[in-house]
This record gives sequence, structure tokens and C-alpha cells, in this order.
Amino acid sequence: MRIVFVIGPAFSGKSVYIQREFPEATWIKISTFEKHVFEAESNLEVNQIADNAQLYCKADLQNRIRKAKEDEVIILEHQLLKKKQRAFFLDAVKEVTDTPVECIVMSPTDEMVKKLIQDIEQLFIFYEYDKGKFEMPELDEGFASIKIERPVKE
Repeated sequence: MRIVFVIGPAFSGKSVYIQREFPEATWIKISTFEKHVFEAESNLEVNQIADNAQLYCKADLQNRIRKAKEDEVIILEHQLLKKKQRAFFLDAVKEVTDTPVECIVMSPTDEMVKKLIQDIEQLFIFYEYDKGKFEMPELDEGFASIKIERPVKE
């Protein structure tokens, strides 16, 4: 089994990269509950959804790893901007397997992001916001390897 975290700011090319490089992989997106947050009717409901979302995603990730075949590739995709966020999911993986976990960081140039989002200024603002919050992962977090990728627009 191979486990790869693909991380980076919003609109950095994660999904395009995964589709191109890992077309047969089991693809887990952590953002499972985002649509429910937008549909919530109150702040209390938003908070309850947020509290449950990480635990649900952790359980889903662990169940998929437990069921994975020996030759399967599991891709975990999300921004995971902060070390604390990555630790939560990295620890979840390590609770169920000793498989080394790779990390691929999407690090496009600003010009490439503008091409990827077709020069839509509002989306570029989201990218810049995430980019400003991004903490570069380090091997001491528990990754077996960290690779920086520059996405290409197809």
C-alpha cells in the first residue's frame, strides 16, 4: 500500500495533479462536510458540523486504509495548511498502519495559479489567503518524504 498526502493552498492544482499522476488511486477528500456548513441554519449548527467533520473524516480514512489492498494507492487531498491539521490526519493513518506516508506539496507560481483559475480575480484572492497561512511541512512531522510539485495546466 502507498499513502500520499497531496496538500497546498486552494487553487494550487491538487485535483488536476492527482487526476494526472494517480488516476487509479483511492482518492479521499477531507472536505466532506463543506457543503453542509454552507447549508447550516445557525452558528450553533455550523459549530456542531465542524466538530464532527474531522472525526468523521478520520474514521473514513482509517476504514479505507484497513480495507486497502496491498498494491493500492491512497491519496488524501486537502489544503492542510497548518502543522496541527496535518498531525491530526497523519496520526490517524499511523493508528492503523505502519506504511510510510509521503507528502506532495503543490507549490505553483502565481502566474500558473492565474492560468489554472482562468484569471478569475476572486479565486486568486482565496489562493493568496491560503498561501499566506500555509506552513511548509517538515520530515519531523512524520512524513517519510516531502516532494514539492509545480503543477502544469493541461
